[in-house]
Amino acid sequence: MMAFFKALVRKPASKEKRDECRRAAAEKVPEATFPPHGYQPTPINALLANALDLSALASDALVKNRKNAWIQLAGHPGFFAPAGPTTIWKRQPENENTEIKSYQQLMSDSVRDVVPRFHREVRYNDGVFIELEDLLEHFNDPNIMDIKMGTRTFLESEVRNQAKRNDLYQKMVKIDPNEPTAEEHANKAVTKLHYMEFREKGSSTASLGFRIEAVRMSGETPNADLKKVRTKEEVMETVVRFTRCNYTICRHFLARLQEIRSRFESSKFFRNHEIVGSSLLVLYDHEQNSNIWMIDFAKTLKVSETLSHRATWCIGNHEDGYLTGLDNLIQIFTDLTNCPQAGSDGDVVIHHVNKDI
Repeated sequence: MMAFFKALVRKPASKEKRDECRRAAAEKVPEATFPPHGYQPTPINALLANALDLSALASDALVKNRKNAWIQLAGHPGFFAPAGPTTIWKRQPENENTEIKSYQQLMSDSVRDVVPRFHREVRYNDGVFIELEDLLEHFNDPNIMDIKMGTRTFLESEVRNQAKRNDLYQKMVKIDPNEPTAEEHANKAVTKLHYMEFREKGSSTASLGFRIEAVRMSGETPNADLKKVRTKEEVMETVVRFTRCNYTICRHFLARLQEIRSRFESSKFFRNHEIVGSSLLVLYDHEQNSNIWMIDFAKTLKVSETLSHRATWCIGNHEDGYLTGLDNLIQIFTDLTNCPQAGSDGDVVIHHVNKDI
């Protein structure tokens, strides 16, 4: 599940306005829905309305004074809503509490400072939500990159069925007619495991342990057509365009990635949890604010094994390759910061890329 990316619509509210928003958000409003009563369909608020299809406690004062309006980059519409001046609600699947339990445990783990702050579980209008820190409130019209981590993005339970399927065979040969084996061609069917592994090879997931899922540059429309960015050179070019070769930002990102790795490696939680479908949310703005957070834990499951997060995956060992991807991402930013020619404005020109990953 991906985050919703937001675009700046006004300057940060004053302290008085923020206090007003907090008081409004704290009031108990029976059967409140979005849009709230008195909602004005301005172009700014229309962005909010188009992004949301769920009910949420959002007062008129809260909506009008939020720093950013919502724009969906990708994912499932209606999964997020503004909750307070600096928090969001994220809808949870029915009869599932995997992400809730993950966030509750992460708040006392070594990684607590590199994940969004978890506030509470909310039950509202027959729905279950988690209230989280709104990470984008730390920025002004940020540039945003969503990086899906790991060497696989599917759970083992999704591919245990060894039945061969014609529909997956048809999808596969449409992309690459040489991928199926002779036997699969004869049967015109492949297993879901083969299809899912084949799909991962189409991006950098299988080779680098991560893929760039989407990018939104300040003042531009989001770009989610990046799943075919596969080689290290293609990833490097995308990262260079995203950072605009800003040496200071690249150094900040490198330091943050190294911190995330250090905290992950010492985490008691991730020692026995596979982390699948999780992302790194990468942000910076024109004021040189920058940061990276781990997000999305809906497929983070406890296992009986102790995981390395680097070992090669096979069915039953639950390895996810998260640290493999993080190692390679750190190497890319190391290349960017080790080979620059700094300009007066902090920009850099990349002369060399280390291909030995």
